[in-house]
Amino acid sequence: MANLILTCGPACENDDLLLRMAGIATGFRLNVAHLSVEKLTVWLDRLQILRRQSGRNFSIVLDLQGAKVRIGRYPAVASLPEQVVLFHGVESECIDRIPVPAESVFKQTSPGDQLVLNDRKVILQVISKTDESLLAKVVQNGALSSGKGLNSPDRVFELARATENDRQAIECSRARANVAYAVSFIADGNESEIFRPLVGDSHLIAKIEQRQAMLNLAQIDAKFDELWLCRGDLGAEAGLKELGRLQQQFVAELPGLQKPALIAGEVLGSMVASAFPSRAEIVQLYDCCQAGFAGLVLSDETACGSQVAAVIDFLEYWFDK
Repeated sequence: MANLILTCGPACENDDLLLRMAGIATGFRLNVAHLSVEKLTVWLDRLQILRRQSGRNFSIVLDLQGAKVRIGRYPAVASLPEQVVLFHGVESECIDRIPVPAESVFKQTSPGDQLVLNDRKVILQVISKTDESLLAKVVQNGALSSGKGLNSPDRVFELARATENDRQAIECSRARANVAYAVSFIADGNESEIFRPLVGDSHLIAKIEQRQAMLNLAQIDAKFDELWLCRGDLGAEAGLKELGRLQQQFVAELPGLQKPALIAGEVLGSMVASAFPSRAEIVQLYDCCQAGFAGLVLSDETACGSQVAAVIDFLEYWFDK
């Protein structure tokens, strides 16, 4: 397991931390959903400088929204009130009103349905609906902030598409060297017909985040350059009880895949707050290495955690960097 994709964010903006990360990373991930074009450009410029400073031509991976539904601009909160209203919109300053830009959520959701947000940290049950709003009670409380994902155990809300934000991100990065693009919520591989014309010969990554994709891995493998098993949204969409079985199913398919596959989703999740990984994470990481995964993707661990230096220390130790 040699590929290490580390996500950029507020926690690693320090120059010294970034330089240390560049010493071990084969790629840096930028989540387009959380960045304006202006902020994305700043990061692209900074990573280009970091390549020269470190002497390493790491890839820059732009994580595109694709079919993934996210909430709009919303205050960062540690928990929600007992009831909330989801409304068709892009911004809210009130914590009891959650903006959802995707009209499909309101068309496809009914009273009694569950909605999960932020990789299942928040679970809502819909009480009632209008054409452009949903009243829901909070059945599992947790943190929420702008741009977090919204899923349902029963459906995928959006068809494959390139959002305007995706198109702008691709346009402002196409002239850069060694830029790859990861597409969210791949279903059957045909999404490549949407994104390949936009990215040309650039490396195109399929994020495996829904159950349907597990039935089409061979076709996805044929049409993309790399696969990521993303357990955050996969667990939110399929349900936590299914997640272990789905990972086992993916592992069984690994020997037949022609393209490299990486593991993502709380790989070292405890290190968002802790200086050391859990024993379970260490055993899981060992199992993934043995199973044939070509690498791993870290998200919150380096983007917004409080222990980025400790994460780097552990990766240097584990991979003998």
